[in-house]
Amino acid sequence: MKSFTRCLLILAAMLLVAGLMQIAFAQGMGQGMRMSPKERAEALGKQLSLDSVTVLKVAAIMEKSQKMMADKREELQGDMDGMRAAMMAIRDSSNKWISALLTPDQAKKYEEVLKQQQQRMQQRQRNN
Repeated sequence: MKSFTRCLLILAAMLLVAGLMQIAFAQGMGQGMRMSPKERAEALGKQLSLDSVTVLKVAAIMEKSQKMMADKREELQGDMDGMRAAMMAIRDSSNKWISALLTPDQAKKYEEVLKQQQQRMQQRQRNN
């Protein structure tokens, strides 16, 4: 009887751990797994074959844009339409600043990357 109780206790502990791991993984995939501006710039650098100086400039633009977005979110709390417009304006400016750093071939590839990101975002919205 003691071994049966012990087995049930071990099974319950394993189920608890598995459930907690599932919750932690789901939360991590939501917001915690976002890339930093530096990581995004490095990824973009690989996609576009950017030199290290340009990657640093792109990272600086992305960091500035992220700060501007955070400031606008704080400023426009609750005003979803205002926030959406501000975020789109910041994103558009950021994309223009980045494009200005690129060669014509890189800029063309960058436009493709942006189109793919837009398509993925729309797909996620349809799935939710």
